[in-house]
Amino acid sequence: MVLVGQMDSPFVRRVAVTMNVYGMPFEREIISVFADADAVRKINPLGKVPALVLDDSETLFDSQMIIDYLDELAGPERALTPADGKARRACLASVAVSLGVAEKVVGLNFETKQRPSETIDEGVITRLQGQVTSALSWLEARQPEPWLCGQAMTQADITAVTALTHLINRRSELFPDGTFPALTGLRNRAEELPPFQASPFMEE
Repeated sequence: MVLVGQMDSPFVRRVAVTMNVYGMPFEREIISVFADADAVRKINPLGKVPALVLDDSETLFDSQMIIDYLDELAGPERALTPADGKARRACLASVAVSLGVAEKVVGLNFETKQRPSETIDEGVITRLQGQVTSALSWLEARQPEPWLCGQAMTQADITAVTALTHLINRRSELFPDGTFPALTGLRNRAEELPPFQASPFMEE
């Protein structure tokens, strides 16, 4: 399998870490949605990453679709997303909020770094910042001790940690020291684990 995208994307990285946890080997195609936009569109018509090219050349788009496929490959006993019931809903709720954090940070970066200065909308920036802070407060209230959904790491933790690392590297002012101690502890614990170390956040 070939994972398309860069590890500075939280969406690409959550897939990579999940594959590391499952022990699923993969190759990389490191292309940028900005610098290599035409190449990305040839793989995904939306021009987005990640994409996962399977061994039979089928291509999966969107990190959540890819994670669903990886969970299926891993089987219900190993899947990082619970199969059903309240546990599944709790995991997916945290995943949704963490993905929202990542999406809003990407939106902030676009609004402040990609637009001409005269078109930047301060109202949009304020709204996005408020959404990030609200989402972080919601996750903080889950009190991950040691993990967001109990005693074992789930997809909720992988998605949260990859989103947090992206946030800290891109918009650290929204994650000031001491403000979110439970999330800080979660991130620090997870980033020391081999599946995260094997696919670190980086500018490639």
